Amino acid sequence: MKEFLYFDKEPASSTSFNRSLMFGESVFETFRYKQKLPVFFNDHMRRLENSCNFMGIKFPGDFYIESLVEKFVKNHDSDHINNIIKDLVIKVLIFSSGGTSYGDLSDKSSVCISIKEDDVKKNDEYTLCLSKNIKASFYALNIHKTSNYFMSVYEKRIAINRGYDDALFINEKNLVVETTAGNFFWIKGKNVFTPSLENGPLPGIARNVAIRACKANKIKVYEGDYEPGSIIFPEAMFITNAAKGIIEVTNLNNTTKPTRTNKLFPKIKKSFYSLLEWS
Repeated sequence: MKEFLYFDKEPASSTSFNRSLMFGESVFETFRYKQKLPVFFNDHMRRLENSCNFMGIKFPGDFYIESLVEKFVKNHDSDHINNIIKDLVIKVLIFSSGGTSYGDLSDKSSVCISIKEDDVKKNDEYTLCLSKNIKASFYALNIHKTSNYFMSVYEKRIAINRGYDDALFINEKNLVVETTAGNFFWIKGKNVFTPSLENGPLPGIARNVAIRACKANKIKVYEGDYEPGSIIFPEAMFITNAAKGIIEVTNLNNTTKPTRTNKLFPKIKKSFYSLLEWS
């Protein structure tokens, strides 16, 4: 997938985002751009603003970010036929600059817009292994998307080396949390299950959409504490991600595979994409 980076103002030097480079002090949001801003764009902006406030980074404002995205998408030069890209993955990063000591404050922020052209073959099915390292449920950054992403990178690499597509994080209580880049659900009987936010998963935008999709079909969603071994003979397991949508999990750690009876999963998936307005 090709990636193009655009800045709100050309960096004069590395000091333009020195705190991001030195201390990982930056936050981001990722979403799909299907010829328009996503339906839940405001939700992405609220989470981005909350993360900026938490890290002490100046938030540039919804309208400013929206204007940048629209401008860079419009001016983006693509190799596609007639320069028309129907599907983009947009990442909005807020960089920080300021004092050179790690305890100093951020005094300026800058915006980088990453545009990826979704021109690769989609993988709608994943296999998962359990993570090698735990994800602590009490870690303050769990609810924020920061550029310090290496634990997810590390676990993803381990999973690939083991012949899986991704890893499912477990916390210090041996409870299921999330994958390296998405929330995790499974269907059992007439109900859907997903780890509670108290166990450490990101309060994902797509996670909320999936829960809404279940409620629209009068399907009960249980958010709770679940060990990996409690996931037995599910109809389906799936990951939600704001850029990729729903990805079905066909194998969990070579111990759990879905029955794929397709009773509830197709209904949830249909409602999910309808709420996102993805055709």
